[in-house]
Amino acid sequence: MKIDSHLHISYLGEKKKNLFDVKKELLESMKQFGIDYSIAIPDNVPNPQCADTETMFKIIGDDKQFFSMGTVNIFQDIKKQILNLESLIKAKKICAIKLFPGHDPFYPTDERCHLIYTLCVKHDIPVVFHTGANTGDTDCAKYNDPKYIVEIAEKYKTLKIVISHFFWPKMEYCYEITKNLKNIYYDTSAMADPEVVEATGGWDEVVQILKKTVLLKPDNVLFGTDWPMCPVDKHIQLIKDLKLDTKTEEKIFFLNAINLYKLEIL
Repeated sequence: MKIDSHLHISYLGEKKKNLFDVKKELLESMKQFGIDYSIAIPDNVPNPQCADTETMFKIIGDDKQFFSMGTVNIFQDIKKQILNLESLIKAKKICAIKLFPGHDPFYPTDERCHLIYTLCVKHDIPVVFHTGANTGDTDCAKYNDPKYIVEIAEKYKTLKIVISHFFWPKMEYCYEITKNLKNIYYDTSAMADPEVVEATGGWDEVVQILKKTVLLKPDNVLFGTDWPMCPVDKHIQLIKDLKLDTKTEEKIFFLNAINLYKLEIL
């Protein structure tokens, strides 16, 4: 089994597509690469190229192959959004909350975020952070530096935190500063993308960093791709190149996601 724990119902390029057609493309990709389930992450602002929360629910419907995260626009009414998120959590419509520091100009330590962390602790669901550079914008990484995530992990010791994209291109730094915190997890989304690999120092470097992370924290690493921005096959190969024993590989590909996000599959 494989669970892609990080993707978007979105498309690349300027040619306009219907997002319902994008879902069909996603299902075809999942079938091609043997992905059994996926966790979709909505955009936190209206975006014709990437489904926001309302659009995502319409597209996914009752399809059992999909699970969903919630998200927040930090610059709008947080208390109102918290109420909506709590209702979605209680209805089991979302399994985590995604925050986008770096896409949006705020830090994980922003005072407005603490209501979100409190909500996640209350319902025992993870918060997921976008980290690292964006294409053509390395300065944005100042907002999602793992040092701020470490502050949150130490303050909220029962809060489960997922770092996406491993703070590329500074993956070694990300590993060193977060490795000793048991409540910090990682998904592999974008780690095998050619741009990310090159910026980080090459394929072997990425494999080496991820492997020592898995060996130290085998229950804290989850397979994810960041489809459609990043190639699915290369992310599968990244896990295969770790040369793990069968049980540990199964943890990465699906068991850790089931346990962390409480997915009702097994």
